[in-house]
Amino acid sequence: MKQNLRTKLVAAALAGALILPAAASLAADNNAGNSNPSVSVTADKLEYNGKTQVAKATGNVVIVRDQATLTGDVATYNLKTAEADMQGNVTAQQPDMHMTSETLHSTNQNYLVATGNVKGVYGDKKVNGDKVEYYLDKDHGIVTGHGYLEAQGSQMWADHIDGWFKEIRAVGTGNVHIESPADGLTAYGNKAVYTQTPGQQNGIIHMTGNVYATQNGNQLSGNDVEVHLADNSVQSNGRSTVVFIPGSEEQGK
Repeated sequence: MKQNLRTKLVAAALAGALILPAAASLAADNNAGNSNPSVSVTADKLEYNGKTQVAKATGNVVIVRDQATLTGDVATYNLKTAEADMQGNVTAQQPDMHMTSETLHSTNQNYLVATGNVKGVYGDKKVNGDKVEYYLDKDHGIVTGHGYLEAQGSQMWADHIDGWFKEIRAVGTGNVHIESPADGLTAYGNKAVYTQTPGQQNGIIHMTGNVYATQNGNQLSGNDVEVHLADNSVQSNGRSTVVFIPGSEEQGK
């Protein structure tokens, strides 16, 4: 939705040669018979270059299409390449999504990338990072730099995170840190793969590389560890060390 918001809507609204300084507001309807909703672009200044086919909105830009709203300081759309950019205090808002970033760029009807202190909320999931790429057809997000993902009550920090939200699957690599407060779990490692069947509480965390995990006081270290959240069980593949703490919550189970 964020990408469609700019590529379709700016083209529809700025299809003619326009230079409208000072609090300009523009709205455009789609062609008759098209079921797509109307779109609007509002800015302090709107420009369109007929030769380059580049449209630019500057100053308090607000773009609205159906239930989606995009705001920022500057927006640019190239009708030839279908590339769109927004810069400065960018906010994208939909009923089930809210995202803020310093810049937002889209290259086609399916791909967008946000950079600069990106913070996104998608339903019950949160994604933060220096850079977030998103493929709409696969519901696939890629977080690079200070990555953070929160889903199903668990949290993951890593240098790089791949997330498939429909499948409830995430892969974190580099300085991975996982917290699951409901399960009393804290874990660290080089890589973590989290999988869960939608609608079921059967999450599995598979961690590899210098793994260190604590759960309700007990400690486990190794290079290949699986944590099954459904029954709070842990399985270690290969040489590992476990330290049981007397009186811990899990000892009596």
